[in-house]
Amino acid sequence: MRQSAGIWLFIALGLLFGLFADLGAADPVAPDSGDVNLSELRAFNLLCKCETGCIVNTVSLSSSGSYLAVGDFNHNVSLFNSEGKNLWNYTTGDIVYTVSISPDGTCVAAGSNDKKVYFFNREGKLLWSYETGGSVNCVVVSSDGSYVATGSEDGKIYFFNKEGRLLWNFDSGDSVRSIAISRDGSYVTAGGSSYCIYLFDSEGNKIWERRTGSVINCVCITPQAHYVAAGGSNYNVYLLNKKGDFSWVHNPAYWISSVSLTNNGSYLAAGSFDDKIYLFNSTGTKLWDYKAKDDIYSVTISPDASFIAAGSWDDTLYVLDLNGKEFWNCSCGGNINSVSVSRDSSVLAAASDDGAAYLFERNSTVFARLFGDERFLSKEGFGLPLTGTAETGGIENVVEIASASSGKVSGDIKSENDPAVDNSASTKSSSRLQGILNFFKYPIFLLLVVLIVAIYLKNRKLKKRTEEENLEDFENLDDEKHRPEN
Repeated sequence: MRQSAGIWLFIALGLLFGLFADLGAADPVAPDSGDVNLSELRAFNLLCKCETGCIVNTVSLSSSGSYLAVGDFNHNVSLFNSEGKNLWNYTTGDIVYTVSISPDGTCVAAGSNDKKVYFFNREGKLLWSYETGGSVNCVVVSSDGSYVATGSEDGKIYFFNKEGRLLWNFDSGDSVRSIAISRDGSYVTAGGSSYCIYLFDSEGNKIWERRTGSVINCVCITPQAHYVAAGGSNYNVYLLNKKGDFSWVHNPAYWISSVSLTNNGSYLAAGSFDDKIYLFNSTGTKLWDYKAKDDIYSVTISPDASFIAAGSWDDTLYVLDLNGKEFWNCSCGGNINSVSVSRDSSVLAAASDDGAAYLFERNSTVFARLFGDERFLSKEGFGLPLTGTAETGGIENVVEIASASSGKVSGDIKSENDPAVDNSASTKSSSRLQGILNFFKYPIFLLLVVLIVAIYLKNRKLKKRTEEENLEDFENLDDEKHRPEN
């Protein structure tokens, strides 16, 4: 009896072990195995389709994605909320090529082919406008809404305060195609047909000017202006430091249409008219390229560096991780001319030729699963600042550590006290324990099955023997009853 009880106790303990092993394997934020098809995950959900009735040229999102500014071929500047409601429209004198919204959504700047810069409040009231000498190709608002920088076909860079007063301008001598501003508005970078890349301070002092020998189609800048990136018509991608030194120059293939940097400058993404998205590290090494079906017109790395979004003229919005794996895409019905990601990285927008701007929300559960980080599930996210001048933070460090462990992408900036590092270590520890549980789970289950079968067969044999003995005793008893008495 004791032996039988011990066997059943062992079986019960084995079943409990298997249960805990399964619970560990079912952890909803455990990183995916290599067998998971990333493209089947619904990483983004469509929030709304903001209809304009004509080609959408440009989009810009507020920090949390609550507001979307849109510029279109019908000469309109529009503001939508995250539910797709058109809050207001303003009709300019020509096609609107560029818009920029402040992170808090309180002001919107726009540039039109009618040669004017426009500045609106959230309610759509035109606060001021300024006429330049040519079509306005690019405009950007500083994080606090205090400054507006713009570039014009007349070759000039203009810098305004929020009241519309022109603080300074600079004549580059030829069309200005792209402009970017540091987070607090202290620095402005620009490039265009003058074949030069420029960096200015907020007073209009030219810090440096670097000639490239090519038309500069696009520029971007890190939050504190430690790095400037640019892409040229001579197929080159450029990375410069704050002093204006070329950190590296790379010639990947063809006309570069768009560039984007992570906050700490560790990675640079570029879109090209050879239908490819490229990723480089801070030393200029090309880590990978991804081929779409047509020209890549706009590319951006999310502020938390968890994904790269790219809009193609094959009508598709692509989302890739920093290892170059596509894990989501969506057809937007027409050429995608512009993409924008909210400062908190939770919302993604795309401007399409099909007459609409598309707004998508990040699926936090899928991202938590992909990166093995529960912070995607919390409203606080990664604590990325909506204003201020923080240079690094959020999942960028998590991504770098995870990528480094895969041997594909290595980060340049690590922090010993970064909570992301601790979280990564705990994730590795949890994964190691789960691996041990899974290693022993199946042998123990097999042993339990063998024991159960053995016990069943033994009990059956004993039962049969007992029945036979009882039958024999019964027959003997029956014989005794029918035996004649002497």
